[in-house]
Amino acid sequence: MRTKVLVVDDEEPIRNLLKSRLEREGCDVTLASSGDEAMAAFQKDSAIGVVVTDLKMPGKDGLTVLKEVTAKNPQARVIMITGHGDKEVAVKALRSGAADYLEKPFDMDELAHSVRRCARENALARENTDLVSRLEARIERVEGKSEDQYWFVSKDPTMAPVNEWMTVLRREAMRGGAEEPSVVIYGESGTGKEGIARMIHAGSRRGRGPWIAVNCANFSEQLLESELFGHEKGSFTGANSMKRGLFEIAQGGTLFLDEIGEMDIKVQARLLRVLQEKTYRRVGGTTDLHSDVRVIAATHRNLKECVGRGTFREDLYHRFAKIEVTLPALRDRKEDILLMANQFAERAFQARAKKFPGFAPDAVDAMYGYHWPGNVRELVNMVERTAITYDGSGSISGRSLSLPTAGTRMGGPRLEVIEGGGQTTPTLTRIEVGPEGYMLMKKKWGLAFEREYLVSTLAKHLGNVSAAARDAKLDRSNFLRLLRRHRLSAQEYRRGGAAATAATGTDMPMPATGTDQAKAA
Repeated sequence: MRTKVLVVDDEEPIRNLLKSRLEREGCDVTLASSGDEAMAAFQKDSAIGVVVTDLKMPGKDGLTVLKEVTAKNPQARVIMITGHGDKEVAVKALRSGAADYLEKPFDMDELAHSVRRCARENALARENTDLVSRLEARIERVEGKSEDQYWFVSKDPTMAPVNEWMTVLRREAMRGGAEEPSVVIYGESGTGKEGIARMIHAGSRRGRGPWIAVNCANFSEQLLESELFGHEKGSFTGANSMKRGLFEIAQGGTLFLDEIGEMDIKVQARLLRVLQEKTYRRVGGTTDLHSDVRVIAATHRNLKECVGRGTFREDLYHRFAKIEVTLPALRDRKEDILLMANQFAERAFQARAKKFPGFAPDAVDAMYGYHWPGNVRELVNMVERTAITYDGSGSISGRSLSLPTAGTRMGGPRLEVIEGGGQTTPTLTRIEVGPEGYMLMKKKWGLAFEREYLVSTLAKHLGNVSAAARDAKLDRSNFLRLLRRHRLSAQEYRRGGAAATAATGTDMPMPATGTDQAKAA
């Protein structure tokens, strides 16, 4: 790469002499006759790595140019040209950050040598800055800092495949490979597909680059093509000016294509070319533009079935099929409902300067019993509505949630605990007889009872382990042992205890590793 040099001198013959010699050295030279003109040129071209400036000039002198250049770009190197007898000023310039100084009349070979040395120093400084930036980004990925905004902890076993893919993608990102694969995320509306996509972006080497999202279902064929790839002036009726597309805007980052199953077949062909060739043209354009964009897609449709129906290109499907992440519906993730509700409620109440009082046992039952057709988005809306209407009258009751009454909880065996007359009678309302046999089924139901009882007791006492243990008539150490057996954390049931920072949007972000525990419905 040719070194870009800015020469600043108020005498035209000296400027032209320096330009002629430095161009023979293979440099790209920009000339400026004053300090103001020099700073305008330096600000316009960020690739200038070496500045050769006279010390004494009308207006801004060389020292002022030195200070402004190093303030705007500490990697740039400044060589000061001084007259005879200005050594004290030259020493001051060196202390202010100048890389070298030359006395007039100076030797042109000496100047060329100094410029070459400064060019090497500038290239090394740029490389070091880039390496430090990449190292910091990698540390953020390892420590999870770049993902804190979208982090969410999940314990439901149905999320285990999602966790595994997220672990694989994060590991690949930390290896620093130049190529990052496209991903497709499946799931019903509201399950958190965009949140997962944001997690993938945040944990990748592109985490500091742009994040651009577009819903393909919102555009017609022509409008979506223009939205993605941009268009030239006059390329179609209404194209009154050139427009940059989202691929151009997302350069160096991630483009999230939501509802890609709704994309027109012609636009799919153009998308395939971008993914394969890494080039594209604006609508009506003739110039190829390079694409350095990672594409993550999401859809509620089965793309393989769409291929069979002829509504989705098979070659494009195979570009995404290498990594397919499927998000289960919230009704299938029973163990995450209370955990998410607590986290979303903490944020919603705090935003309204209210203290989250926790959910009463009947509210917990209502949430577990509901089938959540709107998935995580509906859960967030419910919590937001509750935070708005809360009047400060104790724990949040089931009635205040305004949820339809559900007869039984979802999935697995239902275990009701009826308290009365000093005795507790477990009533099994539904039992699924499997091939395991009596002893294994008995163990399964026993584990289901244990977990159900622990969850209900912790929720009742808002995560106070001592109070919950007393209520259970168990020694505190035994109660904690049972919590560890079922991977339960009392922190999740406390008023102020969110296990992690909730997502800022309505979509649910990346979960933590799930566990294959026997679960109560």
